[in-house]
Amino acid sequence: MPVAVAHIRVEARHLRALGWSYRRIARKLQARHRLAALVAFRLAHGWTQEEAAHRWNERWPGRGPAKTGKTWSYWESWPGKGGRAPSATVLSRLAELYLCRPGDLLDGPDFGELDAGSDGPGDRLAADCSCAAGAGGDDDRLAELLCMAAPLISTAGGDVPSATAIEARLAEFVTGWVRAA
Repeated sequence: MPVAVAHIRVEARHLRALGWSYRRIARKLQARHRLAALVAFRLAHGWTQEEAAHRWNERWPGRGPAKTGKTWSYWESWPGKGGRAPSATVLSRLAELYLCRPGDLLDGPDFGELDAGSDGPGDRLAADCSCAAGAGGDDDRLAELLCMAAPLISTAGGDVPSATAIEARLAEFVTGWVRAA
């Protein structure tokens, strides 16, 4: 039995209160409730189609005809019957509105996984992290820890580090994490 949209919005608010990004919330909603990406990102923000259209019209007033909930319905039902494909400009604006990348709003398989040079799921995590960026704050140290963990997530080649190797890496990391007085 499908979950009511109101319950999905409550779930999204709860996850956001836990500190989840809108992208992470949308991915969770997509997987859990079998939603299309455009729907998942809108619901991750907790918006109805009319609320999303209102936010669009506030952000880009006078740029073409005003958007309505019906416009959102057309975009969200695409590529199904009766849906309308959003243009590249629309996808870019939707991504700005939803705080994601335009490609995140498209459904379909990730063909990057077919790349022989891919490290699997950890490949994307390592590429998305910002280990070298920042001024060395706690957020940067957390990003560094996530980068260190990326190889542990990857199952490519079956090379799982030993417990001793993991302990050694964590010890190196923790000894460098000393708060300035």
